[in-house]
Amino acid sequence: MRGLAVVGLALAMGCAGDPRPVVLSAASMADGVRAVVRDDAVVGLGATSTLARQIAQGAPADVFASADPEWVDWLRGEGVLVLSERVVAHGSLVVVGPADMPAGALGDPLVNADRIAVADPAHVPAGQYAEAALRSTGRWEQVSRRVLPCADVRAALAAVESGAADAGIVYASDVGQSDRVVILDSLTAGARRPTFVVAALSERGRTVVDRIAADTASWRSAGFDPVAP
Repeated sequence: MRGLAVVGLALAMGCAGDPRPVVLSAASMADGVRAVVRDDAVVGLGATSTLARQIAQGAPADVFASADPEWVDWLRGEGVLVLSERVVAHGSLVVVGPADMPAGALGDPLVNADRIAVADPAHVPAGQYAEAALRSTGRWEQVSRRVLPCADVRAALAAVESGAADAGIVYASDVGQSDRVVILDSLTAGARRPTFVVAALSERGRTVVDRIAADTASWRSAGFDPVAP
């Protein structure tokens, strides 16, 4: 619901005579996107899947920043015109816990945690990447019943910060935005490396996409592994 509310606010701004382009961005990409566009665009945040469905239903957007290229392909399948698409960065998954957790307190943090906050694997890229990584190491069946599905990766981070979860799986780029969590382990993403893309959905969106893709310094500062344009 939070993601829908934020997107609704952005769209209202974009439709109320605001001349700036509208960028609908995965919550996980917020820091990189905002660092590049600054105040030159209206930015709405949410889960990638939620944003894609809103766009397919007619939500006005000039740029779609997706945490998984497959959702851009899905838009094409729904008849949405995608004028260009650029891979801007890759990421990595980490397991986090509360910052005050004693070192080694959980042993294997995923096996021993009672509640594991993960972006919902049913439809959110971060959760799908996490499930794939855990399946590749044979741990998904061990932990799946203790997974706390969250609306997006930032919500998973917030669950660990608040104590609602003992551990969480987030992108490494998210950890730098919080002083209330600590990295407990890294998580190899198996065959699917987290890949972040931007797609132009209008002619004026092309310029924004080019800017976002070209500013590798901002992506690196935000904790991503940028891809050279």
